[in-house]
Amino acid sequence: MGTPPWARWAIIAGVAAHTALIAAYTLPATWVPGRARIVAEWYARPLFHQQWRLFAPDPPVCGCDLQVRADGAWRSMADAPGHLRRRAITSLCRYVQGEVQAGRTPLSAPLSTALRARTEVPVTAWRLVEGCVTDPQRPAHRDERITGLTLR
Repeated sequence: MGTPPWARWAIIAGVAAHTALIAAYTLPATWVPGRARIVAEWYARPLFHQQWRLFAPDPPVCGCDLQVRADGAWRSMADAPGHLRRRAITSLCRYVQGEVQAGRTPLSAPLSTALRARTEVPVTAWRLVEGCVTDPQRPAHRDERITGLTLR
């Protein structure tokens, strides 16, 4: 007993639809009608797109470091032991940098609480230290900017 004729046509139609949708997904957007493009993206993205984000945005112009004054000396919070702790401090530093650039001082209460929670010693002052690239032709040369921080 062979394959019923409708099954053969169903397979051919499925392969043709798959091919058309993948073509609509990969062809330039100007070549594909709007609705067909939407249906093709709806079909193809779950199959092929892996959200790798290979083309990242430009790296930040300014690197940052959070420093605390304890026992009369300035110390970097990123010098704390532990890889995860250093990553957390780096993320906090970027948030602080955004707040300072937006002119939101003193820092927000949640951010202030997060900073206080990351210190084990009594702290008398906080500051943001940024190393900024001013000449793209000399990216290794950085100007240092120091901003005193006020916490809530």
